[in-house]
Amino acid sequence: MRCDEGPILEYKSGLANMVLAILFLVATAVSAWQTQFSPGALFEPGNAKNIARFVDGLWPPQVGPQFLLNTLGLLVETLEMSLVGTFLAVMAGFPLSLLALRERGEEFSRQSRGTLAWGLRWAGYFGARGVLNLLRGIPELMWALIFVVVVGLGPFPGVLALAAHSAGILGKLYAEIFESVDHRLVEAVRSTGASELQVLLMARLPASLPVFLSYTLFRWECNMRAATVLGLVGAGGIGSQLIISMKLFRYDEVMTLIIAILVLVMLVDLLGQVVRRRVLEGSRTACR
Repeated sequence: MRCDEGPILEYKSGLANMVLAILFLVATAVSAWQTQFSPGALFEPGNAKNIARFVDGLWPPQVGPQFLLNTLGLLVETLEMSLVGTFLAVMAGFPLSLLALRERGEEFSRQSRGTLAWGLRWAGYFGARGVLNLLRGIPELMWALIFVVVVGLGPFPGVLALAAHSAGILGKLYAEIFESVDHRLVEAVRSTGASELQVLLMARLPASLPVFLSYTLFRWECNMRAATVLGLVGAGGIGSQLIISMKLFRYDEVMTLIIAILVLVMLVDLLGQVVRRRVLEGSRTACR
């Protein structure tokens, strides 16, 4: 490329970016029109009256001892659902991530592995990627509806729904984390004659452990928040009481449930921050 081609390439790149920006704005405007987006509708007399009635009904929150005790039990159930769902997601997502891990270099070629091993490896790769795409492509509520039909109402279908969706997400994230490990480190361990399992345990996992745990904890936080609404379809958790209170127009109970969910989310978020900080500090100490 000649030096005088630089401004031409920059102009073409800038023009392409401008075209993409215009297309994005046009698509957004068309989408807003087709979805009947209208901020002024919130301030129409009838809607404003409904909002005022709803807000007025939220206060004061329901603080009856029996309701608070029931709310506490539902919070514990929601937390348990998120814990078990995340654990199952890790157990399913981790092995799938190893199959979905795409090697770099000659070790993934037909010549170095042999035709049969090469074919099996690619079949495992595309099979795992397809399963992960399916798992995370279906949202938690849809999984919950499916499992409610299969196993009935209660927290169990909620746990399965969280596990299925999160396994797809964590499996993809784990695979990408392992792929991002410095290839020189992987090759250095492999050159000693180590097996792929030993490479995983001695190179990939130690190098990516802080990020690995950070994403896992973050997914647990997401599962905890998702578990609060799975009760809307009969899959247990505090969402079951939330939908009952909404249907009965008991907005004071709704306010109490919202506060309880907010407190639980904040506590889980703080716990996740503490664990992540300790893991990162431990990793820095080990590197010194």
